[in-house]
Amino acid sequence: MMKHRVEALIDLDNIRHNYSYIKGMVGSDCKVMAVVKADAYGHGAARVCAALEELGADIFAVACIEEAVALRNSGVKKDILILGITCEDYAVELGEHNFIQTIGSYEYAKRLSEKGCVRVHIKIDTGMSRLGIYCHSEQDVEKVAEEIKDISELKNLKIEGIFTHFADSDNPSSAFTEEQYNLFMRLLEAVSAKKIEVGLRHCCNSAAILNYPHMKLDMVRAGIIIYGLTPSRNIKDNNLLPAMTLKSRIAAVSSLKKGDHISYGRTFTAAEDMTVAVVSIGYADGFSRALSEKAFVKIGGRKARIVGKICMDLCVADVNGIECALGDEVVVFENAEDIAVLADILGTINYEVICLLKQRVKNTYKE
Repeated sequence: MMKHRVEALIDLDNIRHNYSYIKGMVGSDCKVMAVVKADAYGHGAARVCAALEELGADIFAVACIEEAVALRNSGVKKDILILGITCEDYAVELGEHNFIQTIGSYEYAKRLSEKGCVRVHIKIDTGMSRLGIYCHSEQDVEKVAEEIKDISELKNLKIEGIFTHFADSDNPSSAFTEEQYNLFMRLLEAVSAKKIEVGLRHCCNSAAILNYPHMKLDMVRAGIIIYGLTPSRNIKDNNLLPAMTLKSRIAAVSSLKKGDHISYGRTFTAAEDMTVAVVSIGYADGFSRALSEKAFVKIGGRKARIVGKICMDLCVADVNGIECALGDEVVVFENAEDIAVLADILGTINYEVICLLKQRVKNTYKE
């Protein structure tokens, strides 16, 4: 029986299965970068990395230096790529911890080089219009190749990789993804012609791993699929095993009379006498207030609708006809479809649902 008011049960064996499945898909000639930013999408980066290092994981990716330092302090020995931009004042720390830093311009590369010796991957913007050296057309290729040449001549930087990021790879028939890939390959040819060594080439995110396996190159970046979820409802893969179950507990069971109101704003009025369960989860735990009167939880294996406004620490479920008592477990989600339904209600994606979970949600682990 769970002891915590809100608990995320993480199945590490499912994470190991998913990683091994991805590794099998891409083959022995391709590395798998495990993306563990945002505390491994809420699954606990330290424990996830430890489990994957046991399987021989090649490299991890995080968003920022704070996440990278936390992983090193937890005992992670393998390479860590920082996908975001780190202030150049931390160049020495980047070197001391043996991190790999993403760079997206000559200007930033020069600033890093002036501050310390850093391992780097160069990011190319082939159409995401976010971070990276701008390369949106064939006309940009030569200029970008020259910029990469300039970066390669900076004395304190060691280029170990080059990558781009797809904007539309959730779409299995995306002409734009093909255009991005072809443009990236054209750039790699131009860089090679200049005798510049750029190391590992990578472009596939989770969606592209599943939808565009021929684009795997030297390494793929596996994010949400490591945790058993697909990047969109358009993508199905029954071999992936979801790794997180979110649970809470019943704090009270109450009998209400017809006409009674529930929670702030009195937005729900009992149409008849009813029984409700007060559940120990609220929006401060990551169970969004926007789910009020729309979401369902499971109590005793049966669906119970949330009634009234979700509060900071509590919510209320209609348990008419459901046998339950103080302390009973409440399942908020336990599979990919449950998470997808919550995402649909919120008008968002499954990534956000699991990343919404806050620090006071206690992660427990099943090996």
